[in-house]
Amino acid sequence: MRILLVGAGGFIGRHLHAALRAAGHRVLASARRPDPAAPGEWCRLDLAELARDPNAFPWPAGIELVINAAGLLSTDRDRLRQVQQLGACALFDLAAAHGARVLQISALGAEEGADTDFLASKAAAERHLLGLGIPAVVLRPSLVLGPGAASSTWLQRLSPWPWVPLLDNRARLQPLHIDDLCSAVLALQQNWPPHPCSLALVGPEALTQGQLLDRLRAAQGWGPGRYRTLPRPLAALGALLGERLGWRALNRQTLRLARRDNLASAEPLAAVCGYRCLPIAMRLHDWPRPAESVGLALQPLLLALLVVVWLGTALVCLGPGFDWGLRILAEAGITGWPARLAVIAGSLFDGLLGAGLLLPRWRRRALQAQILLILAYSALITWLLPHYWFDPFQGVGKNLVLLPVCLWLSWLQPASERSRS
Repeated sequence: MRILLVGAGGFIGRHLHAALRAAGHRVLASARRPDPAAPGEWCRLDLAELARDPNAFPWPAGIELVINAAGLLSTDRDRLRQVQQLGACALFDLAAAHGARVLQISALGAEEGADTDFLASKAAAERHLLGLGIPAVVLRPSLVLGPGAASSTWLQRLSPWPWVPLLDNRARLQPLHIDDLCSAVLALQQNWPPHPCSLALVGPEALTQGQLLDRLRAAQGWGPGRYRTLPRPLAALGALLGERLGWRALNRQTLRLARRDNLASAEPLAAVCGYRCLPIAMRLHDWPRPAESVGLALQPLLLALLVVVWLGTALVCLGPGFDWGLRILAEAGITGWPARLAVIAGSLFDGLLGAGLLLPRWRRRALQAQILLILAYSALITWLLPHYWFDPFQGVGKNLVLLPVCLWLSWLQPASERSRS
């Protein structure tokens, strides 16, 4: 079958692309910015542009099925409306005009009266699609887990900690693995329903967030954790901060979703195509991996500590430690205004490096500069003040521990951040 897969660069789209090609389908994958190195046939399609101009996308010949896996985890109402509602509706109109079937990957809870912008925009697109009178299916998955998903990365980062504060630990959801979603899509292709419909795609277990984390911990060889619900004011503050910082997994929208049940019956989907999701524990073989989870857990902690070290050094050297810095330079034969200038300049540079860690755009460069500065400081101390290596508190020697930390953190910076830097 000739398939147009929209949103093939996202989490669900990437996995669907691989599954459809492995099943022998001829897939034309689309993305806003296609990767030239990605396998298969690709084209450019931006749903926001399509919303503004329905003629912006030349319809490919021979498309029999359109799968829309595009979506945004965003709190930008206008952006969500452009992509998930208006752009999706324009795509559905094009599919209808060219006689193609449509499979829309929506979300559980995208119903009339949805109280979040994410779900409301999905629901509006669903209504439009089902009202076109063409062969169409709306698939509403619950939380989909797997490598590469923003929510999965957040849970993976929490999983190593034996004690975890949660936004809520009473609401239940029915998580499923990305492999189950791909299998359900393939099953629907083979058993397409006779009438347009919406179908829930859910796992067989209703789990709280704590129970889900325990499944992830067990898959990595760890025992059950201990969970406490954050006080509502603190959770609201964290969600507001996450929204300001652009966190996809923690904002006011995800906080609202985390505090209510997200459940549905698996029977309608099974009746249509015979597919049922496996319990999530049965899918956790290659993911998550303990070493990767520990790395994700430690990364923000180490970054925070480095910020404290560099900014703290700057404040101390400009404040109560200023005379101490002058005495150290005097031991190396540097006195007077050159010494004062050196202490002030060094302090400001330390502060600049600490501030650079707070900005993703400059983080990798700041880490590289820290490595060079530590090496330079160590070399100068060895040459001019070698007796500091024999300090009982090992103030200089401890700096060497920062070298592999800075190097490791620089390696962990995402490729997108590296390219922007």
